[in-house]
Amino acid sequence: MAKFTNNFSPVSNIIVLFLINYSSAEYSLLDSSLCGPSDIEFIENSIIPMPIVFPNPVDWKFKANLKRQIDGPIKSNLTIVRVLSGLQLPIRCYLTNGQWVGSCVYPDLCNSIMYVTNLNKDNCPSNFVANGIDCQCPFNIPSGIIELKDVIQTYSPAFLTNSWLLNGDYKIKIEAYDSRGFFFCLSLGFTIKS
Repeated sequence: MAKFTNNFSPVSNIIVLFLINYSSAEYSLLDSSLCGPSDIEFIENSIIPMPIVFPNPVDWKFKANLKRQIDGPIKSNLTIVRVLSGLQLPIRCYLTNGQWVGSCVYPDLCNSIMYVTNLNKDNCPSNFVANGIDCQCPFNIPSGIIELKDVIQTYSPAFLTNSWLLNGDYKIKIEAYDSRGFFFCLSLGFTIKS
């Protein structure tokens, strides 16, 4: 009978155990932080429940101080990484049902948000309208405090079409620009289960 001997140092064993534990970690809260100077101050940005369980709806709360007005289309560069069993898998940019999704440069972030949330001028939540957001693109939002609350239906066409993406931890970096130039950089982290 062969005898197993551990030739690793105690520190190596601890590192391996940490990596195994970390690789199976999931987010219990939305991880949201600025990744550089910004014309927006995030006060609250939360999604409940976390992890997001597909196809159940989620409650989204967002409160921020816009240091200046958002003028016109918000060009954005999204970088999306899916973390599965500790492996970081970049999500490429691809076309589905006439809509670009994934790690893409989007000419107007508003259109992408409306597509993912399935919102439009006819079903725009009253608290969006009260904050100067009429669910029509492009955004033209005045400076000041905005506070949004919505129930996002994860069974919208965007989620159903891309359901193969719906298991894992995600890291997203959003760099956004409007007609005046750079507006913000935001890093997000969350978990989706189906």
